[in-house]
Amino acid sequence: MRVVVWNVANKARAFDALASLRPDIALLNEAAPPPTETGIWRDETVGRDAKRRKWSAAVLTPHPFAEITDAQPQWRTSKRNVPFECSRPGSWVAAEVDVAAGETVTAVALYGLLDELSDSSVHRSLSEISPVLDDRRYRRLVLIGGDLNTGTQWPAGDYFGPRDGNVLARFEALGLVDCLVAMRPAGRLEGCLCTHGDDCTHTRTRLDPRRPHVAYQTDYLWASRLLAKRLRSCTALATDEWFAISDHAPILAEFDV
Repeated sequence: MRVVVWNVANKARAFDALASLRPDIALLNEAAPPPTETGIWRDETVGRDAKRRKWSAAVLTPHPFAEITDAQPQWRTSKRNVPFECSRPGSWVAAEVDVAAGETVTAVALYGLLDELSDSSVHRSLSEISPVLDDRRYRRLVLIGGDLNTGTQWPAGDYFGPRDGNVLARFEALGLVDCLVAMRPAGRLEGCLCTHGDDCTHTRTRLDPRRPHVAYQTDYLWASRLLAKRLRSCTALATDEWFAISDHAPILAEFDV
């Protein structure tokens, strides 16, 4: 199974480039309605600031799929009867995808919408999507990916460093594995600003035109532990070719599914 995570920056030509990667599942951000692909998306994203953005998170796939609308928080036999819905439509979408006989993957495209500070935004969305990690129908093989507008490359003592680190730690607390970290070689990322030294685990996923020499990461792919055991490769296509289409690099992952 081939998975792509990409902020396509509302570029129509990104869909042709995406097709060249032949994904079984594509988790997209800032995506206008695709021309021919099938999947789940919204015509726009509406934040808590009431601003209407003409793009959406999207899950695209050539395989049979269905939107998830009924995931429930559950602990042992106790279920919480709360709606599974996005409070900021378009900031995340969730689908179950039948990628092979007897193999259904829960796929969530998540965007760190900056209608509020990024840590608050992602925490809000994590609270809303966490039922897929509780519900026995959906929690076995899970993918969550997107541009979170969140990272841990702040200078020492910066106000946002602990806050953004707390967001990423919450994914791990939910039982998810960072696929880029799992597959990257050890050592410091060239051009990274983090203070972690040789313990750096960053992968470049973004080109800031104001600071092109800095290797920023704001994009991630997370997998449930069972699915992470089937991970065979995961890399970011941080090349001039891809950065000519979007200021974000696609993350490309392969799983034995």
